[in-house]
Amino acid sequence: MEQDTDYKLFLGKYPQGGKFNRVHAILLTADGRVLLRYKNGEPRITGGRIDADDQNLEAALRREIVEELNCEIDRCDYLGYLEVDKRRYYDAIGVKAEEMDGDMYWARMVARVSKILPPKPDPDREGNWIYGRVLAPREIAYEEMAKTPVFGQSNAKLLDAAYKVAREKEYFTELPSKEYETLNVESRDK
Repeated sequence: MEQDTDYKLFLGKYPQGGKFNRVHAILLTADGRVLLRYKNGEPRITGGRIDADDQNLEAALRREIVEELNCEIDRCDYLGYLEVDKRRYYDAIGVKAEEMDGDMYWARMVARVSKILPPKPDPDREGNWIYGRVLAPREIAYEEMAKTPVFGQSNAKLLDAAYKVAREKEYFTELPSKEYETLNVESRDK
């Protein structure tokens, strides 16, 4: 368990009696790179709120990946969950004040990207917000994710867990790539 004062990361476990509020994933490619999403110039893992009509975690994750990155996945696996103190992070994570009751559990998963389509605006954001997308080798992704101000160390540790599961489940079908590739830069209307 990774713990900060405001959150706890539990790998390989499910919350007791808890229901997930959000789902996020480390996105890997068949050549072992990480697909990073950039929001406000910072790398973030992809995911978001679980909607009432999402049948399960995987369905919610697939929808969020299409909305945020216009990508498709062909595999995903559960890694664990993050327990978040909403009172401390609601501004940073975009949770509205009226959603502050109860516990908050965020599912953490790993998924393999099968198709990267042209960038498009996130339908949940105003101003035609298109997130930046980068394919990064593991080492660079780890460095980038570790320095994000919200959950940085947790996301970096999650990357290690994601690679472990990906190797065990044979996500990687191509030779490893060390190429850093910017697919598109972040943009939005001002």
